[in-house]
Amino acid sequence: MKKLNLLCILHLSPPTHGAAKVGDFIHESSLLKDTFECRFIPIRSSETIGEIGKVNVKKFWYFVELFFKVLWSLIVFRPEKIYFTASVKGFAFYRDLLLSPLWKVYSAMTKCEIFYHYHTKGVDAFVSDSTRNLQLTRFFLKGVNLILLSPLLEKDFEHVATYKGVAFLPNGVEDLAEPKGFETLLQHKYASIDEVQLLYLSNMIKEKGYVEVLKLADVTKGEKIHFHFAGGWQNDEDEKEFFEFINEKGLQERVTFHGFMKGDDKAFLLQNAHLLLFPTRYKAETFGLVIIEAMSFGVPTISTDEGSIPNILDEKCGIVLHDNAELYNSLQIAKQKLLNPETARYCRQRYLENFTLEKFEHNLIGILQGEK
Repeated sequence: MKKLNLLCILHLSPPTHGAAKVGDFIHESSLLKDTFECRFIPIRSSETIGEIGKVNVKKFWYFVELFFKVLWSLIVFRPEKIYFTASVKGFAFYRDLLLSPLWKVYSAMTKCEIFYHYHTKGVDAFVSDSTRNLQLTRFFLKGVNLILLSPLLEKDFEHVATYKGVAFLPNGVEDLAEPKGFETLLQHKYASIDEVQLLYLSNMIKEKGYVEVLKLADVTKGEKIHFHFAGGWQNDEDEKEFFEFINEKGLQERVTFHGFMKGDDKAFLLQNAHLLLFPTRYKAETFGLVIIEAMSFGVPTISTDEGSIPNILDEKCGIVLHDNAELYNSLQIAKQKLLNPETARYCRQRYLENFTLEKFEHNLIGILQGEK
């Protein structure tokens, strides 16, 4: 039986962020390629985390390049399915808006289904700013299928209900833990906790919560805790402030900054951490891939009620903050209740049942085939 043609227009690394990580996996998915005849077009816009959200001449050139690549693929490849990573606001939204007539006209002339995958939130805030934003977003969404990370995010679209349907697709991450060595790891980690190892692992953006974690390192000086930070900087000023705070407060012996980590280096940090701290208040936060990465290593998490995070964490594998002022007290609770082998086993099992790449892969294909 002939495979259907699938055109994927999506973000790929670099820079490395949530949508790009998911895009990288989709791009490499053997099962997706076995199911569909695939063609991939990367959305090029920002080369570093610091460039995201900023307008420059280079982005206009990238848009022109993307426009003609999509047009050519529609003419030559003639897809029956189109998967698109959509943006909510700013330059990226208007770029997407100007691209959308290409596939809207194409789908009106052929039998083609359009899927917009949202990795961020903020649609409701954007359309509430002006009638123009509301009308443009309604046009952009008209007749397409939405893919959202969880039912908690559907309320973001209540004022723009021109879309055709909605499906929910939790993210998945690669299992970097060694399944056969997991019990040995637990025995070693929890045999005797001389010093609690706390980890912040995300882009070093203030809204992601690294400042709160750094301040926590100061207020817990009397406790046997070591704080690990890993991630890429948004700008030089934030980096300078971070190390100035460490020097001013005398935290050199209890804080380690590892820089941007990936692969085996990131896995090493996760397997040695007792607890992940991710007190994000990032406006576009929808999921927090790092939470399920930590879960795969049996590491519980303290995070916030942003986006779909409350759907990921339950009381057996973490703590959800409703106010970041609760961070210190939550840490004390976590030290008493979550730092044990039983919690670690539960975290890993929850990951295996809900958030593996295989689960994500099968669920995505089911959505594209109209089964979910």
